[in-house]
Amino acid sequence: MNRFLIALVCVNAALAASSASAKDDSVAVGRQLALEVCSVCHVVAPDQAFAPRLDQRTPSFEEIANRPDVSAESISHFIETTHWDESTIPMTMPDPMLTSDQVSQVVSYILSLRKHP
Repeated sequence: MNRFLIALVCVNAALAASSASAKDDSVAVGRQLALEVCSVCHVVAPDQAFAPRLDQRTPSFEEIANRPDVSAESISHFIETTHWDESTIPMTMPDPMLTSDQVSQVVSYILSLRKHP
C-alpha cells in the first residue's frame, strides 16, 4: 500500500511539473509571437528591439494585463474579433491573423505580466 501511495504522489508531482513546463513554454512562445506580430503597435516587452511605430498611443501589454476587468477570455475575444477600420479615429487594432493556439499563447504571455499584490 505504501508503494502505491508513493507512486501516486510521484505521478502527481510529474504531472504538475509537466503542466508548469507547458505553461512556461506557452508563455515563451506567446512572447516571441507578440514581439513579431504586435510590437509594431504595442510595447510587448520592455527590452523589445524597436519602439512602436504609431502616432497614437496604444496600451503596453503590461498595462493590458493589469487592467482590473481583463481576463483570458476578454483578451482572446478582443484579439479574435477586432479588425482594422480606417474610418475609425483612433484606428482600431488590425486582425493579427493568428491561429487559436497562437492567440492562447499570446494571452498566456500577456497574463504572465500581471503584477500580483
